[in-house]
Amino acid sequence: MITATIRQRGQLTIPDQLRQKFSWLKDNTVVTIVASPLGEVIIKPLSIHASSDTHDWNEIWRRIHLTRSFRGKKKTKSLTQFIIEDRKNH
Repeated sequence: MITATIRQRGQLTIPDQLRQKFSWLKDNTVVTIVASPLGEVIIKPLSIHASSDTHDWNEIWRRIHLTRSFRGKKKTKSLTQFIIEDRKNH
């Protein structure tokens, strides 16, 4: 078992031991993050071909746009404005 710490703004660094074990854990790899019913967080490569350097960018952007389309209960400003203000406060 490897222990890591979640830092400010939810940042998690994946330790070297895990990055060396899985070839897809490298810079610029697009991943999906799933919350399991058991309270676990599962990280998987988005691409079916995990070791491939090519990605279906149309599908990636489609998913990004879908994620951005969800609205919160109290959306009073843009996500960009929220991030700018959040970074100023941390």
